Amino acid sequence: MKRFVLSVAAVLAFVLALVIPSGEAKAQNVASVAYDFSSYVIPGGVQSVFTLDQAGMVNLLRRNEDGSFALDAAGNFCADQAAVGNFISSLASIYEFPGVTVMNQEMEKQYLISAINSGINATRVPVMTVSSVPGALENAAAQAAEEQSRAAEEQKQVVVPDGQTYVDVNITEQKLTYYQNGVPTLVSEIVTGNESAHHDTPQGTFQVYNKATNRTLKGPGYASFVKYWMPFTGNYGLHDASWRSSFGGEIYKTNGSHGCVNMPRSMAEALFNTISVGTTVIIHS
Repeated sequence: MKRFVLSVAAVLAFVLALVIPSGEAKAQNVASVAYDFSSYVIPGGVQSVFTLDQAGMVNLLRRNEDGSFALDAAGNFCADQAAVGNFISSLASIYEFPGVTVMNQEMEKQYLISAINSGINATRVPVMTVSSVPGALENAAAQAAEEQSRAAEEQKQVVVPDGQTYVDVNITEQKLTYYQNGVPTLVSEIVTGNESAHHDTPQGTFQVYNKATNRTLKGPGYASFVKYWMPFTGNYGLHDASWRSSFGGEIYKTNGSHGCVNMPRSMAEALFNTISVGTTVIIHS
């Protein structure tokens, strides 16, 4: 069994534009919560800490019929209970270990609603029921460790010989270069995983394993439409990001993706029309 962070696996940011009546609404009450699963056995390849930052919280706010944000009597934003419930269900689908751990979704839902409404910014150890079946915990731990080791082995970076066709993603320079038979034919500025939220883009050597158009990428707290989708491992991939007005520089440090490699649409289209399934993708800092 191999599971990946959906977020991780897919990849993406939110832009918040608020119209604040009379300047009295308090944006600061939109919280951020880091869910710490390190005390539990979790599926291999899944990060032990999932951070729901303030940008992600925006998708969990209640809105009025006209699309504006609903405010309480004190001028604070309010949680959308249905959206919060969907987020917690998604979180459980990532971190629950079948037969070993079960998340108390109702308790986590109420905690998150409270965090949003009152502005709690904290690290949360989720409430999980752990199986008491003899050997279940040990077997799960061994399985998770094996999957983690396999994932690390697969991601070891290798040197691509001169003359080959591959994609080079330089995180430090925020640049993607596509080499055809050793010749750079496409160079694009990019935005990789949000460093401050620990949504880092995985580093190593991978292969494009699919190509698709018109996909909606989903994960805890987001759903984003992309025109060109080129996944290279799990739910991580190269794709366009029409919601971004700029790329490159240091955007990724505080406003990066959920782990995917974001590209301008024109560049993603050009790459999509040229690249083949099986093409090597090298990601490094």
